[in-house]
Amino acid sequence: MAEGNATFTDDNVILFLHGATSPSICDFDLSYQDYSWADWLVNQGYVVYMGDYRNYGGSTREAAMDDPPAKNQPLTRSYLALRDVEAMVDAIKTKRGIRRVTLIGWSWGAMIAGYYASLHSENVRKLVLYAPLYNFNDHTNLGPGSSLQNKRKPREFNFSLGAYRLASEAANTGRWNGEIPVENKDEYRDPALPAEFWNACLATDPTSNSRSPPSLRAPNGVLEDSFYQATGRPLWNAANIYAPTLIIGGTFDTWSYQEDREGLMRDLIHAPTKKNVLITDATHFVLFEKKRFEFFDQVLRFLRQ
Repeated sequence: MAEGNATFTDDNVILFLHGATSPSICDFDLSYQDYSWADWLVNQGYVVYMGDYRNYGGSTREAAMDDPPAKNQPLTRSYLALRDVEAMVDAIKTKRGIRRVTLIGWSWGAMIAGYYASLHSENVRKLVLYAPLYNFNDHTNLGPGSSLQNKRKPREFNFSLGAYRLASEAANTGRWNGEIPVENKDEYRDPALPAEFWNACLATDPTSNSRSPPSLRAPNGVLEDSFYQATGRPLWNAANIYAPTLIIGGTFDTWSYQEDREGLMRDLIHAPTKKNVLITDATHFVLFEKKRFEFFDQVLRFLRQ
C-alpha cells in the first residue's frame, strides 16, 4: 500500500491468488522495470495483499515436499487451498476492519477464487477471474489425451506424477512460446522477461539451486483437480456466486479457453453484474506482455464501476 495510507474500505482492499506453478510474489510483484501489477494497483489507490497456498512460496511446506515425488499423493488439493484462502480473507477482514475483500485470481487462482466466492460471496466485494479454467471438456493440456490422464483408465488421474513436480525455466518459457503464434516471440514480450520472471520464482524455493538446472517445486494437487475440472467433474458451480464478476483472458490462452469463459457467463446467474473481456493478441501470460496495460486498464475499469 502507499506509504502512510490509513484508509481501508470494502472498495480498496485486494487479495491476489496465484496459479498452479509459481507463487504470488513473482506472479504479481515482479521487481523488473514496471512489471509489478501490485505496484500498479497501489498507485491507483488500492491496498494489495498476495497469498501463497500451503507448499508454495512463503507458506509452510509439508514434509512430503522434501521426499521424492513418487512417495506421496498429490499435495495442496483445491479443498485445502480453499481453507488457506478462507484464512487469508478472515485475517485481512479482521486486521483492516472491513466486511468484504476483492479477489483477483490468475489461472488456478481464478478457479480457487471462484470456488471460494461460490461458498462465501458475503465476503467478496468483487471477483476478477483472470484466465479461469471452468468446464470446457476438450482441454488439450489438462484433459483427455494429456499427460494428466491415466492411459490405462482414461477417466482417472495419472497418480504416477506424484506429490509435486519440478518446474524449470525451459519448460515454462517453452509453454509460453507455444502460445505466441509468431516466430519472433519478442513481438509479444520483452526478451529479458522470461528469465527475470523465472529467477524471481526460483528465489521463493530455498531448494531451487540444489538441482541442475535449478527448478521450482510445485505441488500436483492442482493438476489432479484441474484434470477433473477439464473432464466434466467440476469442483464448484458459478451459479452460487453472488458478487460482481469480471472474466478476462487472452486470445491464445491454452489453460483457459473461450469456452471456459462462456460457460462461466452462462452459469453466473446470480452475479449482480458480469462481464467477459477478451484481450486480443495475448496469451496466458498477458500480465507480462506488451498488452499488459490494456489488460490492467480493463480490470481497473471493472474495479471502479
